[in-house]
Amino acid sequence: MTAGNNGASENDDPFAYLYRSEGGEGESSGVAPEGATVAQPGVPRTSYNQVQRVGERRPPQQGGYGYPPQQPQQQPGYDQGYAQQPPQQAQPPQYTQQQTQYTPHGGGSGGGSQGPNRKGLLIGAIAVVVAVAIGIGFAMTQGGGKKDDAKDKPSTPPSSSAPVTPSQSASAPDKFASKVVDAATLTLSGGAAQTNAMPGAKAAGGTSVGGLNAVGASATYTFEVPKDGAYTLFIRFGNVGEDAGLTLSENGKLRTGPMSMHNYTGTADWSKAWATTYVWVDLKKGSNTLALTCAPGNKCGVNLDQVWMKEGQVKK
Repeated sequence: MTAGNNGASENDDPFAYLYRSEGGEGESSGVAPEGATVAQPGVPRTSYNQVQRVGERRPPQQGGYGYPPQQPQQQPGYDQGYAQQPPQQAQPPQYTQQQTQYTPHGGGSGGGSQGPNRKGLLIGAIAVVVAVAIGIGFAMTQGGGKKDDAKDKPSTPPSSSAPVTPSQSASAPDKFASKVVDAATLTLSGGAAQTNAMPGAKAAGGTSVGGLNAVGASATYTFEVPKDGAYTLFIRFGNVGEDAGLTLSENGKLRTGPMSMHNYTGTADWSKAWATTYVWVDLKKGSNTLALTCAPGNKCGVNLDQVWMKEGQVKK
């Protein structure tokens, strides 16, 4: 069976539509409408509805679906002197945006179901905002109160340690201690005199007081104390002979019995014969006078080097 008008009906050829021209039914009779192209036997037609192979993709033709129609370009004529007109640019396609309406699930039917749901969400959001605002206001109020209270409180908390005793809170005041005085500077009488014949004395120039072995010889020491009370008199002396001792008088009052000024080193070398003794005395505030005297019956073969005072009954 051949294409074209061979006396067979079009219905007998299932592919006859492929050879039909764009003019319509006129091709079946071999007469083409005016302005239409007559189909040629064996030549497929070219139209917008051409058969396309499976998997084959073709670029969209201008003027097809979704593209604006292409404006025909005017061919230059002889009268235009071949003046080429600029082609018109195709306008982008205009799309109409449609608004999709969302219907929440679980609501009522129709558009009226969105109203209560949206109102509920709006009320919930407003409630959250109000709760947050109330919480912030409360926090600011409480914070301000704490800040004001902090101003009235001490910067450091009171100590929880054990109570402090007076001895721990402050150290005891320093007790009175006089300067060390050379015996050569004391008031000498009754034959007592300065000498530097005995080496080992600490006084200035190595000068000590001798000549005390005569009855009535004495050395007087005048000084001041800050308050009434017990004090200790220290005496540095030298002795290279037998044990001796001088009698002490306190502010004119003579004590019974001499002080001990023994030969503690047991040597006859004056450079090694110096020692220190002490005696406790009761004094009054202010000026006081102590005298060392060779009383009758005393053995007074000693030399005096230095004297000094300390507050309290001490031994060194």
